Amino acid sequence: MSRSDCEQALAHLHDYLKREITPELAGEIQQHLERCRPCFRHARFEANFLAMLETCAGKEKCPNEVRARIMAMLRAEAGGD
Repeated sequence: MSRSDCEQALAHLHDYLKREITPELAGEIQQHLERCRPCFRHARFEANFLAMLETCAGKEKCPNEVRARIMAMLRAEAGGD
């Protein structure tokens, strides 16, 4: 396995894990991960990490006063155009 194949696969890994790439590129990365154990292990770690972040983030809520301030600033910006 060449170093450039690994570099390319890892460069697109987050987009691959979030399914934000073309099917063709996803297929290439999938094939690489099936052949390359170090990249596969890295991808598995990243997938588990992203899943943990999504789980933790889903439990957090923005406080109402912070949400109101953000919305007011966004309205002010939108009105300033």
